[in-house]
Amino acid sequence: MPHAPVNGIQMYYEEHGSGIPLVLIHGFMGSGKVWEKIIPALMPRYRLIVPDLRAHGRSTGTRETIHHSYFAEDLVGLLDYLSIPRAHFIGSSSGGMSLLYIGTRHQERIRTLTLACATHTFDDHAKPLMRKHADESESHHPTEADRQMHGPYYKELLDAFRGFTMDPPELPFTPEDLRAITRPVLVLHGDRDTLFPVYIPVTMYQAMLNAELCILPNCGHSLPGQYTDLFLVVTTQFLERHAEA
Repeated sequence: MPHAPVNGIQMYYEEHGSGIPLVLIHGFMGSGKVWEKIIPALMPRYRLIVPDLRAHGRSTGTRETIHHSYFAEDLVGLLDYLSIPRAHFIGSSSGGMSLLYIGTRHQERIRTLTLACATHTFDDHAKPLMRKHADESESHHPTEADRQMHGPYYKELLDAFRGFTMDPPELPFTPEDLRAITRPVLVLHGDRDTLFPVYIPVTMYQAMLNAELCILPNCGHSLPGQYTDLFLVVTTQFLERHAEA
């Protein structure tokens, strides 16, 4: 199983297909396994890089470094390890949030960004829902499926998730910050996302100068896994429109 030594951790990743590099980034408390339905459709055209974020799945990490800014730097480090100068990125939920750090710090590494069911801030709507989710998840013992998905850091991830609702803000991005991202961006969201309602993706779309917005009807927060067909239609068309990016 391939691991890359990145920023003091061992980062697990998989590669599939060939062509222009495309990095698929899972959400919080997930792993690269969430892309299993997506990979077969994309691998004929793209060189897919599918990592597990630090302290997720088969990657190592420590509680104090479970932050989106670290996730972003790890992804850039993985590109360096693989000698990839630029790539397309698709990030789901926390994967998309990590891409905001890459977009504002490492724009030269980006062909396009797809921000799926993501947010630029944990606001007063999201924070109590996040704390409730962490409390409920902590109250049951992880199943074998949980252990396979989350890896050995289940409790550390829950602690970090709860910590994201405290000050200082985990996601500090204002609309003014997002205007610095000038590469092509797809903001993709479900209209039934209870964690990040549609005003969040609309705000992000309006802030970025080269963004496109797609709100999928009757869809919730887990777009790649639960709404795979719609997700693929929209993302593949976006990537094809920006094939020369």
